[in-house]
Amino acid sequence: MIGGIFNVVGNGDRVRFSQVDWAPTSQQQAADGFSVTGGRGTVDLTQLAAQAPLDSDVVVPLDITASNLTVLLPSNIPVDVRADMTLGNLNEGTNHRGGITSRESSYNTDKPGGHLIIRIDGTVSNVTIQEGN
Repeated sequence: MIGGIFNVVGNGDRVRFSQVDWAPTSQQQAADGFSVTGGRGTVDLTQLAAQAPLDSDVVVPLDITASNLTVLLPSNIPVDVRADMTLGNLNEGTNHRGGITSRESSYNTDKPGGHLIIRIDGTVSNVTIQEGN
């Protein structure tokens, strides 16, 4: 079933995705979160690297529906990814999970300061997590 959905969704001649790119430059922008439906693009959190170390934790809510999205992580801030996926795919390096899944993972645990907590609510979507800068 999931394969059938993504065979249609991934083919540009059947479904038109809008290009969506979001790169918050402040902690407040990041905390406001991002929602996308029927999009393809990038959430680039690497610009927050200039604010490291964070004084406190910052929660970044991402609501992703019927989309293909790559999330770029800063390399100098501790990051926790908390993903709840429904009929979707979550790709983290060599880890690939599909279907209905909940996943928590941490990056840059040796870095000081507050954590960037990325809370992903994904439905019928492909989400790829990549370490950035």
